[in-house]
Amino acid sequence: MDLKGPEEPRLPDLRALLERLPEARRARLVRDGLRMAREAGYPLEGRPFLVPLQLDTGQVTRAFRQVECLIRALVRLEAHARAPGGEPVLRRLLGSLEEGSARLVRQCTFESTASAERRLRRVDAFLDPATGRCSPVEVNQAAPLGLHYHDVDQRMAEHVLGALGLSYAPRLLSPHVVDWLFGEHLRRYPGRTPRRIALVSEHGYPGKRELPHVAREYQRSARERYGEHVDILHCFPPEVRLVRGRPAVGGAEVDMIWRYSVYLDAYRERGVDVSDYEALCSHPEEHLIVNATGAFLTATKEALALLCDAAVVAALGLSRDEVALLRRTLPDTVSLAHAPERRREVLEDRDGWVSKPTDSSFGEGVEFGGRLSRGEWERLVDARSREGFVFQRRAPYPVVPLLSVSEAGAIVEREIEIDFCPFHVDGRIPGPTIVRAHAADARQRGTRPMNTRAGAFLVPFLAPGLPASS
Repeated sequence: MDLKGPEEPRLPDLRALLERLPEARRARLVRDGLRMAREAGYPLEGRPFLVPLQLDTGQVTRAFRQVECLIRALVRLEAHARAPGGEPVLRRLLGSLEEGSARLVRQCTFESTASAERRLRRVDAFLDPATGRCSPVEVNQAAPLGLHYHDVDQRMAEHVLGALGLSYAPRLLSPHVVDWLFGEHLRRYPGRTPRRIALVSEHGYPGKRELPHVAREYQRSARERYGEHVDILHCFPPEVRLVRGRPAVGGAEVDMIWRYSVYLDAYRERGVDVSDYEALCSHPEEHLIVNATGAFLTATKEALALLCDAAVVAALGLSRDEVALLRRTLPDTVSLAHAPERRREVLEDRDGWVSKPTDSSFGEGVEFGGRLSRGEWERLVDARSREGFVFQRRAPYPVVPLLSVSEAGAIVEREIEIDFCPFHVDGRIPGPTIVRAHAADARQRGTRPMNTRAGAFLVPFLAPGLPASS
């Protein structure tokens, strides 16, 4: 049975197919998966070996349309903030950033409209299979992670389904990202393709341990698509130097920089010289920097509060249908520093709200009202009724059944809470999506941040019949 064609809109019963395999064969599947993970540098040990999660194709494609509408609105918001008349919005966005992030925004003197539209982003959302409702809660566009792990998950899904007699073409992110990188270079330098691309991230940042693997795997993908002459190098900011006015790594010139660095302040505090790298990032009109530091302007969660403000949205030039879709999609997000009249509403329904710092990641500083006493919530609201924080309507975490296979080969069904995080690259959502999960716990009631730091694990997902390009 072939999963590639549109004639197969649904997957068969994976439990029934697994049950037909001898237990020893299922145990071997787990060993194969763990071996594939080790070889790919994917830290899977100690986590359940998961059978791919099936989602409804119609719901997935509708969710992609909603997320693309959100990204269009963010692009328009950024353009509006930088245009004449957008100064109040620009001040509000900059005021919501930590000083280091605001400095990076000010550092970016140029980025074309096309590049801003085509940035690599990951949208963190919740897609409820029971209702089809999609609720995006955050847009990661400064340096979104999970690229390599997504593709490893897809290859493991291909292996599991192949063992069950099913043909499945993994939906990889790498070809789409590589095409985006090469497209950015061709738009800047028509007729020329890049030979050396530097993927630059920080030292010692555990969340980015996948990036050396990204460089290796994306180099392989780039060579398959564009020729054996392509090199993609992973390096750190101090290794990037200006040589005769051009960026170089290891003494050899690079044609473009794929910026994945964020926390440059730590280098300055340690007296490490990153001046050449900062000089390059400060002049993207001279040097091609993809995901330039201007991305931080709308990486702040304050951008979502602005998109919930009807007066701001009216200035963005969205169509009536887009405005209606955005309103249905984005959970109500409010900054009490700019909308103090909503303070009582937030105070009186603490179960319904989550408080977040505007410029943070990995769930840092996220507080669920439902986990706090009334007094604790009142103190938190008082402390966070200023710039640097938003309150967002809590999106319910969908709970779904998922199969896994133990190392001994036993089939286990568990209930998990899931999120749904599609990548937006090269101006669209091509399909690759991270699904993260927690084992459901009634005591938590969907009030744990959904990220790997909080114990979430990644789940390969399938939507049978999903078009190759959505």
